[in-house]
Amino acid sequence: MEAVLRHLTNILELLAVSQTDHVSEWDRHTTLRAFQWAEYCEQLHSRFQCNPAVRSALESALSDTNQRLQQALPSCSPVMFSELAQCQHMLLIHLLTNPSAPNSVIPILFPDPKTAAQDSQFDQNSLITCKSAFNLLCRTSDRTSYAGLHVEAVVRGKLLGNLLNSVLSRTGNDEYARTLLDSILHDSAGKPESLYDVIAAALLSPDDETNSVVPHFILAWLQEQDGCLSKLCKSLSPGLCTVISRQSREFKQAYWGVLKQWASCLEFDVLEGLWVPTSDEPVTFIILTDRFKELLNSGPPLKEETETELKTLKREAGDFNVKGICIWTDVIIQLKL
Repeated sequence: MEAVLRHLTNILELLAVSQTDHVSEWDRHTTLRAFQWAEYCEQLHSRFQCNPAVRSALESALSDTNQRLQQALPSCSPVMFSELAQCQHMLLIHLLTNPSAPNSVIPILFPDPKTAAQDSQFDQNSLITCKSAFNLLCRTSDRTSYAGLHVEAVVRGKLLGNLLNSVLSRTGNDEYARTLLDSILHDSAGKPESLYDVIAAALLSPDDETNSVVPHFILAWLQEQDGCLSKLCKSLSPGLCTVISRQSREFKQAYWGVLKQWASCLEFDVLEGLWVPTSDEPVTFIILTDRFKELLNSGPPLKEETETELKTLKREAGDFNVKGICIWTDVIIQLKL
């Protein structure tokens, strides 16, 4: 029993390190061993979850180790006994959201499709696509990829999409998929920009209609989180939001909703003759119009849809043609529609 408790402590330390900059020192062998230890942890949970005496000892060891690690690494997430059943997924999430995770992680998560087992949790075509992305990551000197995203974010987003697709392909796993995204959001505290880039890449990753369930699920989850969708859109460039809007009608509608909400936080200052922000996290009139300008420059059909939407908003607000009364009038004037 002493050895089991010692192993459990080592696993928690491993999970804590996977959330820090020290993970950059991991090589292929270290990463493989980490996932093997995570698998062992899941076996411990399966074996002892119904054994009150042993479970009590494991929970006590978890509490002591969590407390010690929180003192040494305040940013690391504590681990509960129930979470031991998903230890490999926790490790995967930490590596996904840690910008310091080394490139050696990627080929381990994406094995050669010629030698991968037939029952692999990931679709083989997706494996080929992701492995190609990883090869690009290793070769490129310009780390900027599609729509301004870094290649690392594209690879991590593809991995997140594959993981969610695997989870959601099994009936009744919606709650677990939601918990998985909640964990990623929690683990990204203090560095949300990297999370938003990964989510954007996941939203862009589906190549066919069969995978539309993943972006639909991610978007629904974002809308459930207070202010998360607005923060995502604010973090992403206007061009990237436009690219996603072209690909996903559902995201386009949600993005328009965010822009309307931003507009509602502006009021006209008569003395200054300007629309000024009233919220704690201000979005300026220029930022708002730049977002719509990018949508209008995207070409059909998004250009025409955006024009129609703006004119509808102006009409619903009273169809005024004088500046300073209706923000949508001023947006249209600024965009020269």
